[in-house]
Amino acid sequence: MTTTNEFLSTNKPVAKSIFASKTFWGAALTLLIAIAPKVGEEVDKYQNTGRVDGSSITQIVVLFGTTTLAIMGRIDAKQPLYTPDGLPGPNKSDFPS
Repeated sequence: MTTTNEFLSTNKPVAKSIFASKTFWGAALTLLIAIAPKVGEEVDKYQNTGRVDGSSITQIVVLFGTTTLAIMGRIDAKQPLYTPDGLPGPNKSDFPS
């Protein structure tokens, strides 16, 4: 993880694997938690009726799409973020104006 001081002294953040990103794993695990119940429901429905509910499939597709956007945002991120004073992470005052 790049600290504020490392960023300010080198002006180039240290690269890390996407799999070392908390954002990636947060998005991936949120997706898993969100779709698991829907997948379970659809498997049960299919076993009992032989049919699949289109709205559930649409919800799963939307979850995959929004998770993909979150991960793409993390991959494309170039600018460091600051957090409000009192919260963990660098503050706005830690960066040059």
